[in-house]
Amino acid sequence: MNSARNGPSRAKYGGIQEALSYYDNALSTMGGAHTGLYSGSIRELGSEELKAKYLPLADSFELPGCFALTELGHGSNTRGIETEAHWDAEQGCYIINTPKTTAQKYWIGAAAETAIMSIVWAQLYVPHPEDSSKWEHQGIHAFLVPLRDRATRAILPGITIRNCGMKSGLNGMDNGRIWFDKVKVPRTMCLDKYGGINEDGVYESMFQSKEQRFGGQLVNLSEGRVGLAVSSINMSKTALTIAIRYGQTRRQFGAKEVGQLETRIMDYNLHQRRLYPLLAQTYAMHFAARTIAKLKDTEKTELSEIKQFHVISSGLKSLHTWHLLDTLQATREACGGQGLKSSNRIGHMKADCDPMVTYEGDNQVMLITVAKGSLSDYSPKKLPVLQSFNKDKFAGQTFSDATLLSAEWQLDLFQHHVYATSLRLGAAVAKTRAALDGSSLSLDSILDQHAALSQEFARAVIEHWILNEFVMVEKQDKTGSMTLVRQLHALWKVDMDANMVRRRYVDEAVQERVRDLVGATIHRVHENVDALVGAFGVPDHLLGSIAGDWVEANEVDGDEDI
Repeated sequence: MNSARNGPSRAKYGGIQEALSYYDNALSTMGGAHTGLYSGSIRELGSEELKAKYLPLADSFELPGCFALTELGHGSNTRGIETEAHWDAEQGCYIINTPKTTAQKYWIGAAAETAIMSIVWAQLYVPHPEDSSKWEHQGIHAFLVPLRDRATRAILPGITIRNCGMKSGLNGMDNGRIWFDKVKVPRTMCLDKYGGINEDGVYESMFQSKEQRFGGQLVNLSEGRVGLAVSSINMSKTALTIAIRYGQTRRQFGAKEVGQLETRIMDYNLHQRRLYPLLAQTYAMHFAARTIAKLKDTEKTELSEIKQFHVISSGLKSLHTWHLLDTLQATREACGGQGLKSSNRIGHMKADCDPMVTYEGDNQVMLITVAKGSLSDYSPKKLPVLQSFNKDKFAGQTFSDATLLSAEWQLDLFQHHVYATSLRLGAAVAKTRAALDGSSLSLDSILDQHAALSQEFARAVIEHWILNEFVMVEKQDKTGSMTLVRQLHALWKVDMDANMVRRRYVDEAVQERVRDLVGATIHRVHENVDALVGAFGVPDHLLGSIAGDWVEANEVDGDEDI
């Protein structure tokens, strides 16, 4: 099979992952861990020799694998993992060891029963060049380590594996725990693109600092986060399709007498406000996910490119997975008791998707990452003016409806929010540093001291990026549908985002008019909802019975389960 970075196998696996995300999140997660994290690490970080030998076996699933980074003692703080790898010059190999209980690899997907190989991350120690009795720490590195015998599937000597047991959801994934007892790993099995022991037994790296090396080595985590963003939107589409179709056939109230035709629940404004803003956000996030997925498949050689990809993918992973959970809760409620039935999918999806806000980076921590990576990019000495506000030249912010609905005004406001929060956060960071009086404190620690402002800034950066990508797509749309959906997406944020409302970028009268326009835009979406939901393209067989003829399905001899 073609294993080139942009070869057909990569595109094929991307399509498979997309399909799986509509069908089953556990299966999708397992596939993503194998193709994105395990195979992807070999592809991105391995030597040409290693790729030639193992990629075909990984791509064909002859050697299923896992990605062993998380430990009992360390999750989001990957720098702090405790598994060790020491270079043994006499034996010419690395020695990987689990030195304490908290260093055991934990929650490793596919490790409990499936994986034969593993990408194992460990702190690398090499003999000090001036004193071989001392060790020099080189930071975390990845190694391709066999876990099981390929023929018998027996666990190999020096390795202990246990199942993590039943979970509240995602039980289709066999998460495992792994211990290493002085396991020998050949020199060539180190994924040494950014650093490793050369043929002369000397450590070498293309980067001078461990910090730079760390950023490059974990690029596959960023790629995994892209997969989560895409999967989240696909599952949001599925849940919304189920709930909206059910709402179009479920009738409640409105009849003057028993037996008269009642009103479709989807015709109630209350129900529309519950679902249509989520529909608009799903469209916006769909295009954002598509853009970052394309960026994932480009070669990133410069640190600035790696940084941008890391920042945006981290932010999208957070906002997209939170959006999914919000959507699943809203659609579950919108379907009433039917939303609880496993056969109608939404309740089961809730349980399986809940872990997505945790694995591959806790969402709250990911937003701090976005703030840290973006602060230097938005550092105005004073707050820039709102350009579209000046162009109107109305006294006291009297904007026309056309202005409030325009992409120009909405983008301007979103960008202004980015700069405003950047200015506040930058001032807070500077004040904290000045108060240190010469003592040092990491930027991470300072941002934690201003966690609320850091997260507000990070959200502003990503929300502006999402809207900007949406507007780019809108310009290519000849039907006008994307303009309508973009208007609702942005106006809903202006109306409901507590931070934007609190900052009072617009006065009370304008804020009230924005709310009125939200209602009017929701009404227009309702008139076009069949086409908008149909464009999601979720196959009928992946929807619960409530998305179809749920009355027939619930006949005594119907298809509905008991």
